[in-house]
Amino acid sequence: MQALRMTSLLRAWMAGLLTCLCLGASAQDYTQRQLQSLVSRHLAAESLKPEITDQGNVRFRNQGRIFVIHLDERDPLYFRLTMAFAVDDKGAEARVRHLEGCNAASTDVKVIKCYLDEDGDPVFAAEMFLVVPEDFSLAFDRLLRAMDSAFRRYNRRVAEGR
Repeated sequence: MQALRMTSLLRAWMAGLLTCLCLGASAQDYTQRQLQSLVSRHLAAESLKPEITDQGNVRFRNQGRIFVIHLDERDPLYFRLTMAFAVDDKGAEARVRHLEGCNAASTDVKVIKCYLDEDGDPVFAAEMFLVVPEDFSLAFDRLLRAMDSAFRRYNRRVAEGR
């Protein structure tokens, strides 16, 4: 009986310790500069050339397209990758084609959302919550492939509407 009670106390103590350690790890603060450095190092290791934007985000080119990783030191566990481009034709019929392309991309490709911004230009976005900011690197390649797939799906749908 005494051994059972000691085991229960030990388990409760270990659970409390584990909870404290987990809370301490998740509460770590990151500065904007630390987040920029973390992301930039990963991009450089992938042979991509990161540059810091005026807003403090990290921009890079891949396959001729410009991507931005949005950083927020107030929420370092939120990860957002976007790829946007300007379209020439912004007439009413073209807008419908672009919306249909975005709908097809968002529906057919997991994780990626496509929408038209306030200027009528398409924006592709992937968002997720991380356990620690470094975790973005685990899904980064897959997100780029998904973004490429969504972009191709968008273009096919827009071309069908012409």
